[in-house]
Amino acid sequence: MPELQPMLARSRYCDEEWEYASSGSCDRELECGIYPGRIVRCGQPSSPNSFYRWCDEHDRDARDENPAAYGK
Repeated sequence: MPELQPMLARSRYCDEEWEYASSGSCDRELECGIYPGRIVRCGQPSSPNSFYRWCDEHDRDARDENPAAYGK
């Protein structure tokens, strides 16, 4: 696995997000249902440049959608 950005504080993640991010996988939600456990996450490899450890595509989306808030 390539060198990734340092992890954010554990309190910033739910348990499932933490599993993804700490294993080097993108935890962005792709779809969400009304039942617990129905969240589908991206799971692509994390980008080494992503502050949130998202994949290249989701990291780029976050920077494009709200550049002032990215990384806060």
